[in-house]
Amino acid sequence: MQELYATIDLGSNSFHMLTAALEHNEIKILDSISEKVMLAEGLSKMDGIHPDAMQRGIECIDRFAQRIASIPKQNVRIVGTNTLRAAKNADGYVAQLEKRLGDISIDIVSGIEEARLIYLGVNHSWSSIAQHTKNLVTDIGGGSTEFIIGKNFRLKNAESLRMGCVAFRRYFPDEVISGQNFQRAVKAAKLELANIKKDFPNKSWENAVGSAGTFKAIERILIENQLSDEGITLAGLKKLKMMLLDFEKFSDIEISGLKPLREKTIVPGVAICTAIFQALGIKHLHISRGGLREGILYDLIGRLKAEDIRQRSIQALSHRYHVSEVKSKLYRKICRKLASNIEQGRDSILSPEHLHFLDWAAQCCRIGLSISHSQYHKHSAYLIEHSELSGFTIKERKILSAIVKNHRRKLCLEIFDETLFDKNQKRAFLTTILILRLTSIIGQNGKNNRSGHIALSIKQDKFAIILDGNWIQKHSLIRQALHLESAYWEKAGIELTLNIKDD
Repeated sequence: MQELYATIDLGSNSFHMLTAALEHNEIKILDSISEKVMLAEGLSKMDGIHPDAMQRGIECIDRFAQRIASIPKQNVRIVGTNTLRAAKNADGYVAQLEKRLGDISIDIVSGIEEARLIYLGVNHSWSSIAQHTKNLVTDIGGGSTEFIIGKNFRLKNAESLRMGCVAFRRYFPDEVISGQNFQRAVKAAKLELANIKKDFPNKSWENAVGSAGTFKAIERILIENQLSDEGITLAGLKKLKMMLLDFEKFSDIEISGLKPLREKTIVPGVAICTAIFQALGIKHLHISRGGLREGILYDLIGRLKAEDIRQRSIQALSHRYHVSEVKSKLYRKICRKLASNIEQGRDSILSPEHLHFLDWAAQCCRIGLSISHSQYHKHSAYLIEHSELSGFTIKERKILSAIVKNHRRKLCLEIFDETLFDKNQKRAFLTTILILRLTSIIGQNGKNNRSGHIALSIKQDKFAIILDGNWIQKHSLIRQALHLESAYWEKAGIELTLNIKDD
């Protein structure tokens, strides 16, 4: 029987959906749909996403929701990019879209994480890149452009610049095409590229590969107008520029190979592409048929098949800040034991994803010690939230940061407000924090067998620690710490009782 999967990429220019099946460990693409939403059109710092763009997005998502209704929710991943990262009103809009998708969460990813997913999709879709050479991969989106240098499936460098074919329409007021407007757009793109030029010299890569719609649209035009046999060249771009300058406005453009949906973005797209060629010294750009949405698909299947890159990111973070492997293993072991000692009702409180967060937090909650012992939990939280962790969304980094920040001392639980998480999710994350706090108390004594004498009872909004009476009498320091722990939770408005059972 086929396992069905779906990914949706909520881009600044287009929304894309990919459906696929897994048969005998082989991925088969079933359907690929793109709709021009232009979410970044009319985007402003003051007001955020324009209402018209929001409505176009809602109508598109309603159609996508019908297609994925029969696919298991855990096999669907939806990712938001630049506009949903930057817009002032993005949170409320994302919540609307999630409801229309049947409460499937939308993951807003950082620019660097977007770059990683693009590179993953290109690697799986363009066979030449898998050879043992270093390659430059670039992707012009609606609101941002990503650049990656990598070899095989290993990233060497990645950057994301805030320039895109929708955002750069601002250099063409009233959609007027002129040499002056075109050069303004090229110059603006070169100014952005100046920030990364030193890190992406053409001596550091052997092949240049373009991903996604803008590059594919340009290649199609060049081929149909006999300006290229394959890919994109600077000479071809110059000739295409001259062809475009023959038209007065975007709506006037009639060029063989240009799809009507691309007429509003092709001119700024060509301007950005020209700047990339000139700034990075590209002579020929190969085109990959795969990109972000394919990368999301392979990343999703990797997570479900126990190849989660997030675990590697946490290990790398712990090593970078010299966390003791012995201590890390001890904390993970205690956390797992305590998680298995939860007295609960019919349904499990902690889902596999919550257990992942607990495991990750146990590994990296002490990284702040590399800065200072005083308030080290706050240093740990800051490093987690502001580090680029491959595989993690912006929201996931914030959640992990909050769990770690709360693993000792005063509780600050604002992030888990029920406006952002439903009641069950909030309770699960509070349980995760409680387990990590108990782990810290037990782990300070250095013996993992002590976790077997502690159990947890979680019933609705009431938390209880169940203790073996004979054992706790012999461990006065732990008993004192647990009484203090109860006081911390009381100050946070949550009831935490200590129940001592005597044999």
